[in-house]
Amino acid sequence: MDIVFRGARVVDGTGAPEYRADVGVRDGRIAAVGVLDGAEARQRIDARGQVVTPGFIDAHSHSDLTLLSDP
Repeated sequence: MDIVFRGARVVDGTGAPEYRADVGVRDGRIAAVGVLDGAEARQRIDARGQVVTPGFIDAHSHSDLTLLSDP
């Protein structure tokens, strides 16, 4: 892994309750969610007390194109 976020409060966007887990990132993508104690990682970040939301896509835009195409 490039980065492992350790002990985060994970909110996955499915509507399920949050849970504690490690989140591993490799090549800019989520590679694993769960207990990653044995995973090799270049960097480990203590995320206890922090919320990690893997898998969300930010579709927010400041484009006004919608106003022009659908008044």
